[in-house]
Amino acid sequence: MERLGIDIGGTFTKFYDGKKKWKVKTPRSLKELIELIKREGKGKRISLAVAGLIDQREKTVKQSPNLPFIEGARLEELIGREIVIVNDATAACYGEYRLGAARGSSTCVCLTLGTGLGGGAVIGGAPLMGATGCSMEVGHITVEPRGWRCHCGREGCLESYVSSYGLERLYLIEGDKCLPSYKVIELIKKREEKALIVFKKFTEYLALGVINLVHIFNPDTVVLCGGIVKEIPEISRLVEKEVKEKALKLPGSCVKVKRGELEEFSGAIGAYLLTEKVK
Repeated sequence: MERLGIDIGGTFTKFYDGKKKWKVKTPRSLKELIELIKREGKGKRISLAVAGLIDQREKTVKQSPNLPFIEGARLEELIGREIVIVNDATAACYGEYRLGAARGSSTCVCLTLGTGLGGGAVIGGAPLMGATGCSMEVGHITVEPRGWRCHCGREGCLESYVSSYGLERLYLIEGDKCLPSYKVIELIKKREEKALIVFKKFTEYLALGVINLVHIFNPDTVVLCGGIVKEIPEISRLVEKEVKEKALKLPGSCVKVKRGELEEFSGAIGAYLLTEKVK
């Protein structure tokens, strides 16, 4: 049977069938989304990657800020057959491990920098899922007690500083202007003085998160993915430099920080590879 990996994002839903990649605008209702999945996945084994807190016991998404209409839906029942459902960053990490920047790794972690901040890990060839399927919520480790409010409702989460809206907040404070993240990125590329100060702070927060993961998992590879990394590829080199300087010497010495190679389709490709678990 043919296989299909589907990565359901807040703006686009991406597909990979082992040969070709394509994407469409994500529907804005659960009914339309299920119809899309059924149509594209007809006669295929499918796996879904979704941003949010996954409960694999019930095949549900418990919390998804960008896709609230999907929360609580029993997707396997609605689709009408067995599926795999994983967090999108976990799928991205597995894709990079099998076919991308982390090939050959024994222990790798992946951070996806976009609207939010996601995380995934592959250890000994297997994606780390956790007890319910919501492991590696890297964006919600606390880096500033009583810090900025995160979209999750908590304070001081890493995502509050390392994400598109984190970048906007940093620039608002430093540059005294409210600019969308893509504008801030343009200013960083132009080497505008205040934007470079913001970029340094952004990178330092990101490196702090990576150092915490290095101390916990002792990975040989850290992969950085997402739109921000694509636009500013030097991030990976700067983060690796910070890690080498500030992490404990032994775990810091063996890790390499790399840009993702599969770009926006890493989640769909990882989901496709995980269809091996569908009967």
